[in-house]
This record gives sequence, C-alpha cells and structure tokens, in this order.
Amino acid sequence: MTQLNELLEDDDKLNEIVKDMDEMQEMQQSKEMTLASNRSLAEQNLSLQPSLEQQKMQLIKRYCFLQELYEAYQLSKCTLDHNSGKSSLDTLLALLQAEGAKIEEETENMADSFLDGDLSLDTFIESYQSKRKLAHLRRVKIDKLQEMVLKCFQMPHSSVKHAQSETAPFHGQVNGSPVPMIAAPSTSVQLTGQQAALPYPAIPYPPVQMPNMVPSYPAPLTQPYTPAFPQRSDLPPRTGFIMQ
Repeated sequence: MTQLNELLEDDDKLNEIVKDMDEMQEMQQSKEMTLASNRSLAEQNLSLQPSLEQQKMQLIKRYCFLQELYEAYQLSKCTLDHNSGKSSLDTLLALLQAEGAKIEEETENMADSFLDGDLSLDTFIESYQSKRKLAHLRRVKIDKLQEMVLKCFQMPHSSVKHAQSETAPFHGQVNGSPVPMIAAPSTSVQLTGQQAALPYPAIPYPPVQMPNMVPSYPAPLTQPYTPAFPQRSDLPPRTGFIMQ
C-alpha cells in the first residue's frame, strides 16, 4: 500500500513505468513507422503533381475536341435527316403517281368492257363511280404533294437569292446618295389564258423532275377526266338502256 501511495503521489515515476512497458514501446515504434510512411507518401504525391497537371491539360483539350466532334455529329445528323425526309417525299410522290396512273388505266379498261357488253349496268355504275372517286382523291393528294416537294426544293434557292439581294452592288448616285442596282426580272414561261385558268395540269399526274430522280412511269395519254358514262358514236344503242 505504501508503494501504491507513492506512485499515486509521484507522477513522473508513474510515467516512467508506463513508458518502460513493452506495449508502449511497440505502440511508439508503430507510430514512428506510420509517420515515416505518411511522409514518404506525401513526398511521392508531391513529385507526381507536374504529371497530374499535364494530364489535366490533356483532359481539357480532349474534352474540347469531343465537343467539336459532337457538334459536327449533330450538324451531319440534321443534314442527313433533312435529306432523308426530302428523299422520302420524292419516293412517296413517285409511288402515288404510279398508283394514280394505275387507277386511271383500270377505269379506262372498265369503260371499254362496259361498252363492249362485258359488264352489266349495275356492276359498271357501282364499280366505276367508286374507282373514279378514288382517282380524284389521288389526284388531289398528288397535287398537294407536288407543291410540298417544290417548296422543299425551292427553299435553298430562295435563301441564296435573299442573301444576294441584301448585297446588291451600287450602280450610281442620285443627289449624292448611292443607288443600288435593280436586278432584271427573271424570265418565266408565259401561260395562255386557257392554261392559266385551269386549276389542274393539262395532263394528269405529270411527273416532277427533281435532281437525282428517275420518273417511275410514263405519263398516261388520257384525258384529265373520264365521263361518267362513256359512249361510242360508232356503236348503235342497245335495247334496255336509256341513251342521252
């Protein structure tokens, strides 16, 4: 008890006893080794700092290059989408023109069969009216699609003409002020009064000649509209039919 009381009263002696313990010595050695390892790692990290800065600069350059490539990709994609959409309109127009020519030929053959006596009146009226209605609907669709294709084809040319008009050269001066040169009006085909009054082309389904486009079918040599009940002047009237 006396020794314990002395140790409690003497802090220095108690600290020396604790330091002389094996556990404390091992802990101290481990602490020193950890500090040395941390110091070496810090020095190694500092030595790698120039390389890190260089790699950061390379990363920034590559990121900028990636941004340029992405913008070029977006531009090419938009151009491709525009061209593919334009080509799809041309293809759709060609297919619709082919179907229009086909239905016209079918109605002509049906009229010939009726005049030859191969079809009855009821069958002819029912089939002929439905096919003529379909032919007129396709003609309207073809006209609208032709306008769309022509607008798509003329858009780049109109933008070029607009840019040229903004930079018109100056021809002379009036009262000391420059006057821009007025471009000559473009020559166009003058239509006759009868052709200008027609809301539809003289020949049904005229193929639109676009760049890099091959017409899919020849224009049919038929009238724009087939009469509802065609008659032949060289055949005598048949009994049982009301002839007008």
